[in-house]
Order: sequence, then structure tokens, then C-alpha cells
Amino acid sequence: MTFRRLPRLLALAFVLGLGLRAGYSSWAILSGKSLPSNDEYETIARRLVEHGRFEGAGGKPTAAREPGFPLFIAALYAVFGFKPLVVTLALSLLGALTALLLREVSGRVFGEDAGDWTFLLALFYPYFVFYTGYFYRETLLCFLLAAALLALSLLEEKPTTRRAAWAGGLIGVAAISFSSLLPSCVLLALYAAWRVRRRAAKGALLLMLLAALPSALWTARNLAVFGRFIPGSTIGGFNFYTYLIVPDDARGLPRENEIKYADPDWRRIDSMGYLIEDDGSQQAAYFEAGKRWVAAHPREYALRTVRQVVKMWRPYPYKRDYQHPYWLVVLASLLSDGWLIPLGFYGLWRFRAAGPETRYFALLVFSATAVYALLSAIVRYRLPLMVPLLACGGAALAAYPPTRRVLRALKA
Repeated sequence: MTFRRLPRLLALAFVLGLGLRAGYSSWAILSGKSLPSNDEYETIARRLVEHGRFEGAGGKPTAAREPGFPLFIAALYAVFGFKPLVVTLALSLLGALTALLLREVSGRVFGEDAGDWTFLLALFYPYFVFYTGYFYRETLLCFLLAAALLALSLLEEKPTTRRAAWAGGLIGVAAISFSSLLPSCVLLALYAAWRVRRRAAKGALLLMLLAALPSALWTARNLAVFGRFIPGSTIGGFNFYTYLIVPDDARGLPRENEIKYADPDWRRIDSMGYLIEDDGSQQAAYFEAGKRWVAAHPREYALRTVRQVVKMWRPYPYKRDYQHPYWLVVLASLLSDGWLIPLGFYGLWRFRAAGPETRYFALLVFSATAVYALLSAIVRYRLPLMVPLLACGGAALAAYPPTRRVLRALKA
């Protein structure tokens, strides 16, 4: 396929969006606001380059972090050396390219104007810009999902073996980049294969194979190293039990540790060792403690799942120790998520019959939201789900005559 040519003003917007990301990410690294050691992705990447092993700072094997993002960092370090700025600049480029991919996705489903509005929304969406400056997986994951949705759209148009391979491969890499999205990736692959099974039986099989292969290799590695079935990460149990015993308004604050260490199960499991070096036994203990808590508080757990859905889609995050003043975080959130989230859901509903792609959008958004509600929801986890919602938001803007006229005037 070939990408649609950008009108001059949109080309300038792309340069501005890329420059904004590069400038912000450079400032975040050089000022010390961005710590490469966040969540140990970078530490694992360094050990991969230096020793060829997937392990934490202590030199012990780890499955605490899914392999997608550490492998991305390691590839950059292997070529450019241990330069964190190179990583954030690469994330800046991926972030800008995500906007281009979404322009194609939305344009194919909802029309050219929708694609251009989606492009502008994704290019200047504050959270998309912010996370390019930090060592978190979200920017890479948004790029992979945007590419996967485009591959699925192309597959729906013409189900060739090559297009099936691209779709399956991208879904598979996304699945090993964030284990909470693994169920959603499985559903996407199965649904896509089912849809094209009659027109391209071999393509459907290849799609499922390539979608499953990265997770199968990762699970086999963990089985060989730890002797346990670990298809994702060993952090899941920790997040699940934390979500059960710590109220949302205490997360990320000193009060969180007070609550955790007042809990006897927490103290016992925490004393088992360093979480990053968990061989799976700590995670199993956290999940077992969590199951006991749920069995003892079924009504409270049901209410918590509802609250987690609300938390997942609330327009601004809870008060935390952020890199920027909280009032600025709230203001930026309300000026973006405050209207983009409802606009995206409105567009998803209004244009639900626009094409088969909208079913992939809905499948991704609602299945992931359900997983987050049952296990643990962090506002940052919402970022990949904004990929299809921004595409639907662009469609809603294109359908509204005043905003459609504004866009066409800008492109004239």
C-alpha cells in the first residue's frame, strides 16, 4: 500500500508534532525528569546487550517485564551504544508515525476528512506527546496497535497471505509488549482469522500462527528457566493484590506503603524476595491471597470492578507525585481527555456500521477494559485504547459540518 499524500499544512503539522516530541523527550532526559531505570526495562535491555541474557540488575533471570519493550531498547543500544536519549528520540519518531498510521486507518474506514482529523488529534494528543519522553512501553504499544489495525483493515479489503502475516505478526509482538493486552490480542487474532477463513484459509492459519508465536516462545523460555507457566509477566499478582487492598486515592502516595505493610499477607509475600527476580512463586502467592480476599469480600470486589471501569475512563488522573504540577496535569487532561474520550465513544457508536474495522475497535476497547476492571486499572494503561478511540473521534469531527469546514479551509 502507499500512504496518502499529506497536504502542505498537514505536512507542517507533522514536522511540528515530531519536533514537539523530540524537544520534550530531550528535555525530559537531559533535565533528569525522565529516569531510564523506570520499571527496569532499560536495565534488562542493558543486560541483554552486555550479557545476552534477559535478567535484572542482580544478574538473575526475570519475567517481571514482558520482552517487547526491553528488546526494542536493546536493539537501539546495540547499534548506537548506551544512550538513553536515542531511545526517547526513537519513541518520538514512533509517536509521530503512529499519527500517520491512524490517518490511514481512519481514512480507510470513515473517509478522508476523518483520517485528517484523526491525524491531528493523535499528533497533538498530550499523553501521546508526554510518554515519548519516558521509558515506558506505551508509545511502542500504540504504534504496534495502530499498525496492526491498519494491517487488519488491509486484510479485510484483500485477504492475501502476506497481509495475514503482517496482521498476525504485529498482533503477536503487541501481545508480548503488555501482558494485560494478551487476551485482547488473542481475541483480535481469532476474530480476524474467523472473518477471512473462507476467502483465505491459509492466510487465516498463518495469522493465528504468527500471532501466537511470540507469546509461545516467551512462555517456553519461562517454562525452561523457572519451571512455571508464565505467558506474560510475574508482576500481575502484585498489581492484582495491591488493587484489592489499596484504595485508588492512596496509590502512588506514602499512604500506600502504610496500608500494604499493615497487611500480614502483604508482608509475608513481600519478604519472599525482590519482585523483579521473582521466579513466579511470589506472583502465585499474591494471586492466592487475592483469591482469598475476593472469596471473603465478593460484593466489595464486584463494586471495585465497576469503580475500576470508571477509573479507567475518568478524564483526569488521581493526585500523585508527577513530573509536572498536578494542576497542570488536570488542566491538560480536561482539555484533551475531557472531550476526546466521550467523542471517541460517540464516534464508535454512531459509525459502528461503517465497516468491519469498527468491530476490531470495539473488541479491543471493551475486552481490555474488562481485563483491567478484573485485575488492575492504571490510567496510563488506557493509552493504547485511545488508538481506536481517536480514529472514531476523528470520524465524529468530520461528520460535524462546522469542524468539517474548518478542516477543509485549513487544507485549501
